[in-house]
Amino acid sequence: MIVKTDQIIDFGSTNQQKQQQFDLEHNEQPPQQQRQYPYPVKFVTINTCSTLYRQWSKLKKKSIYKRAIDGLNLEIEYADTIDLCRNKDNDNLITILALHGAPGSHEDFEQYIQYFGSKQIRFIAPNYPDINITIQTKVFRHSAEEKFEYIKDFLRAINVKSIDLILSHSSSIYPTVRLLCDQNDVHVNAVAFFNPVGHRRIQAMRPAWFTEGSVKIYQNKFGRTVYQIFGKGFIKVTGSVTVRPDSMNNVMLSAQTMRYSKYKQLEKYLRKLKENQIPTLWVCGDNDRLVEKEIFYEMIDIMEGKECNWQKYDCNGKMLTQYQPDSNIRILFFEQSGHYTFQKHSNEVIKECDKFLNQILHQRNNHHYHNHHHHHKIHKNTDNIDHH
Repeated sequence: MIVKTDQIIDFGSTNQQKQQQFDLEHNEQPPQQQRQYPYPVKFVTINTCSTLYRQWSKLKKKSIYKRAIDGLNLEIEYADTIDLCRNKDNDNLITILALHGAPGSHEDFEQYIQYFGSKQIRFIAPNYPDINITIQTKVFRHSAEEKFEYIKDFLRAINVKSIDLILSHSSSIYPTVRLLCDQNDVHVNAVAFFNPVGHRRIQAMRPAWFTEGSVKIYQNKFGRTVYQIFGKGFIKVTGSVTVRPDSMNNVMLSAQTMRYSKYKQLEKYLRKLKENQIPTLWVCGDNDRLVEKEIFYEMIDIMEGKECNWQKYDCNGKMLTQYQPDSNIRILFFEQSGHYTFQKHSNEVIKECDKFLNQILHQRNNHHYHNHHHHHKIHKNTDNIDHH
């Protein structure tokens, strides 16, 4: 029986921890095999989460975060099409940021990177850390707060201050809504949620005693070994996890991401998006084994999406109903499609993302024009002000 999480996470001798800390700080992680991608891939090293871990270390006397108050130095692999853009002026580039789910990588967006990259749009897709970072650092839990800090620090490192559109798959909705509601470090114009996970416990997280308990066990070395040996069989018997259990690490990464997601706060953030009138595109299928469609419907209700905002497709991607042009909320709904609808029906989704982006840019340019025009009118009219 697990009584205290801290003991479980703190496995390993102090020397081991120091060595691991040293390795991380000096980035001596095992050299990854260089894969060839059909789009440009770059690397950047960031320091992240120091402010967050400093705050968290004060919450408990024996906090595990005390060892990480200087943050984590991490190397990020990311797709970036900037070198394909003729105009490399950061301020004027149309920019898309794509955030993958757990597990996932920038490869999930391959067709999107190639399409938008060929249109002179800067498309950036970073990889999140995988489960190994939890094993190495014993602090990074893939929580919404950590991922939010990670993305902000990454964008700062590559000098991106403005994003026209975020594409956010699955559990990335949690850090994404924080970015959209924050807008201090990075200005974001609009968002597309691809098969987002929900504001209440999703299908794949049930039963709670299994996923939440197993996340804690998995944070310790012995527990990991037991899970890697027996986990797949257990999952097949209970049918409780819907991520493909090819790798127990991926299953646990998915469970851990959900466990620390603060999913109950999502409703508050969605209401704020509606209030701030942030243009939102939703993509969903009715055969998602990870997130039941009722959760998706509820999220659309929170955003006050109406029938006129829905565009429905049959299982072959043939459009059945069309949403109103210029809708601020757009919903693409595909029959018999699962958790990777944006890949299965990539042609249709890319086309709609492109239209959505054009509308956002049109609004943005109009806004700039009106502000500029208004500014000149004020200057012209200052001499003729009629003082009452």
